[in-house]
Amino acid sequence: MTASTGMAMSETVSEPSQDTLTAIRRFFFEPIRGQNAFGREAGVGRWRRTAAIWLVYLGYSVGDLFSNDHPPRIALGLILLAAFAYLYVGPLPRAMFGGPRRYQATVLVGMPGITVVYLVVLGRSGLVMPVFDSVAFAMLLLPVIGLPVILVMAAAVTWLPQYVPSWDLHGEQWSLSGPILLVVFALYVMRTGTRHQIELFQARREIERLAKEQERLRISRDMHDLLGHALTTITVKAELAARLVGRDPDRAAAEMAQVAALGREGLADVRAALAGYRPVSLAGELAAAREVLSAAGIRAQLPAAVEEVPVELSELFGWVLREGVTNVVRHSGARSVQVALTGRSIEVVDDGRGPLPRVPAGPAAPAGPAGPAALVPSERTGTHTARAAPGHGLAGLAERVAAAGGRLETGSARPAPGDAETDAGTDADAAPGAVGGGSGFRLRAVVPA
Repeated sequence: MTASTGMAMSETVSEPSQDTLTAIRRFFFEPIRGQNAFGREAGVGRWRRTAAIWLVYLGYSVGDLFSNDHPPRIALGLILLAAFAYLYVGPLPRAMFGGPRRYQATVLVGMPGITVVYLVVLGRSGLVMPVFDSVAFAMLLLPVIGLPVILVMAAAVTWLPQYVPSWDLHGEQWSLSGPILLVVFALYVMRTGTRHQIELFQARREIERLAKEQERLRISRDMHDLLGHALTTITVKAELAARLVGRDPDRAAAEMAQVAALGREGLADVRAALAGYRPVSLAGELAAAREVLSAAGIRAQLPAAVEEVPVELSELFGWVLREGVTNVVRHSGARSVQVALTGRSIEVVDDGRGPLPRVPAGPAAPAGPAGPAALVPSERTGTHTARAAPGHGLAGLAERVAAAGGRLETGSARPAPGDAETDAGTDADAAPGAVGGGSGFRLRAVVPA
């Protein structure tokens, strides 16, 4: 046997042992905590409907009381039995299911106290009460405390009665301690099952919470990708129509008609995204990229075909192309862009300003919605727009690529000496939009086979 095989076998053996030790520790030392108030109330109701049935065994004590002709003893016995039964069906379930601690103290002091008084004053007919006391100890105390107390009580019930002459009992009373042990065993099994049910319920709640969180992230990411692309295209075409209205009214009207069509398409995309269906394809995004880049006056070198891309990567590469083209039009100030495509990768490269540099923290840096912002001049409009860093689009895109088992790379198209390529999944400072150390911006997604 090799050393690695031996280590693997030892790890396999040690893992179950560790799990067993953890389970034992939790059983003896950790309380059961349920957080659902409705569940606690339901538990109290179930206990009172089912556990109260077992109070019928107190009938043995009632029968023994009426076997003598001493009315004060009968009255005292009935009062003690009534108080004992009340504690069993009243405060006990409240204490079990997370009620105020005063209920626990009342039960743990009151039920054993009534048992002792009954045995001392009224005799052996109270020997049935320790069974109910063991229930209280098992349900209210941690096993590391309750189990020794119950075992001591069971031993006392087994061996002590034979030494009380007035009780007229002989030998060990296994018929009294046996039910205690059986009941406690059943209760501890039920306790373990209850713990598992609570943990399962809490795990289900956590899964639901995570699912909702993932759905919110999906909607946020899709809204950014869909609306960012649609609104950028609408803005570019509206600016083009504004410049053409005096020179070529017919083409300006055509551009505005396309703006209206794009608005309707964007609305449909938003509705589809909210419904969980996002019909994004690489071929469709290439056609849309060709149109929006042409409208923005940016020369484009795009692939002529997409057949070499596997079907399972078509949608992902479509999202990458959409985000890359949106950033080129909105932030880069580029005059040309090139899209390179292989079976496992897609790359968008422009000749614009390059990656956004790190902005030092301080009062001089204007705050954007996601942190410091850089003012980006627009050559088409002559205005300045704030570009927040890090970019939400690249972060969401990195999540998509990582979910497919790939990586997203960003950086300068032609790095200057000392510049390093950036992984967009870990550092979004490489978002396009401001003058960086290199020239142009490069966005590349790779999904290994």
